[in-house]
Amino acid sequence: MDEHIKKLKHTIEVSTSPWHAAKEAISQLDASGYTGLSWDCEWDLRVGGKYYVCPYGTSVFAFRIGENFSGVPSFTLASAHIDTPGLRIKQNAAITTSAGTRLNAEVYGGAIYHTWFDRPLSIAGRVALKTSDAFHPHMELIDFRRPVVELPNLAFHLNRSVNEQNPLNAQIDMLPLCGTSPKEESDYLLSRIASELNENPDNILCYELCVYNTENLTCTGFSNDMFMAPRIDNLSSVQACLTGLAESSSSDGIQLIALFDHEEIGSRSKNGAQGSLLPFTMERICNSLDISRNAYMTNMTHNYYLSLDVAHALHPNHPEKSDLTTALPLNTGFAVKCSSKQVYCSDSEMAGIVLQLAQSNDIPCRLNYMRSDSVGGGTVGPIVSSAIPMHSADIGIPVYAMHSAMETAGTLDQYHLEKFMKAYFSIFLPLKV
Repeated sequence: MDEHIKKLKHTIEVSTSPWHAAKEAISQLDASGYTGLSWDCEWDLRVGGKYYVCPYGTSVFAFRIGENFSGVPSFTLASAHIDTPGLRIKQNAAITTSAGTRLNAEVYGGAIYHTWFDRPLSIAGRVALKTSDAFHPHMELIDFRRPVVELPNLAFHLNRSVNEQNPLNAQIDMLPLCGTSPKEESDYLLSRIASELNENPDNILCYELCVYNTENLTCTGFSNDMFMAPRIDNLSSVQACLTGLAESSSSDGIQLIALFDHEEIGSRSKNGAQGSLLPFTMERICNSLDISRNAYMTNMTHNYYLSLDVAHALHPNHPEKSDLTTALPLNTGFAVKCSSKQVYCSDSEMAGIVLQLAQSNDIPCRLNYMRSDSVGGGTVGPIVSSAIPMHSADIGIPVYAMHSAMETAGTLDQYHLEKFMKAYFSIFLPLKV
């Protein structure tokens, strides 16, 4: 297995919830010499310094100031999202009958329901614990790290229309089974959480828990040219941002990555892309470097932004679902995602810049559109670029079965995306005014 796939394999395995994905991002940043900042304190930033901040435990912002920083607020920005579609456990979740115990859950994002059935599933997230200060509960991460729930299909004999159109109900069919004991126990889940955390169940106030697929990344194809894994959307982009920032160097400007939560449900939150954390972060960087707000605003349109999120690959069994002239097979390069409706934030100028930078570094990439009669999916790109008016484009690797519990991508595409992000943060210096 290639080194870049091994690194992505590790990231996917430990990033079992948005909070764990943020923790892994911070771990990689720590290993690369980045210093953590507190949102609540003044920032004393230094030229040549490398920093990160994570205000709410999920969204992470990391940046580097060039060693020969000229004082011009020239940002090279990239973003990705750390949340994934799936199931979230509700409070008071246990539903016990003679057939066993299920957990009340709701669907998060645009999950493909049937792909979650008959798989080894686990639970991860964070738990709020009592403290002496009511305004500061202790937040503890939890990950059972083993299969503890599942969604069993009905047998074919009991559902002979299973291979026909067979809609699934989110409230009825998507409740994961966690045991077969008919014993009534009102705090069934809380007792398991408490045991996992070595805590008293009475100290648990509430929780945010994700059901996740425990299967590991595996390479497939006779030449191992593809890989299958849960959460490729969008941890493949998260890893590309982290690798690009960590394994590049630039003498001037400010290189910044934003890893957002809540993209899969519309980004409308304090730590989503529609929140103010990113523009606040950029202004705080300028304030600490004695850059005036006027200089920051004046130079903004000369800066550059890439939104990284996966694209739809040309499906071998359904080529009719892809665009007539810009369809993208696996392992032919990453996508520059375009839409005249601004579903993606790419324009011809920034797309041209991406294409030239890729070409100069022998990295394949191609312009990619959705079919004109298909909406496709959105990204944080238009949200960020509408709030922070920089030259912008959407890019990402093509995948099969986007939003499935198990997705597929090309090993070469991931390599080329990471290579491109190193070039973007090393060579691609914004224009100065």
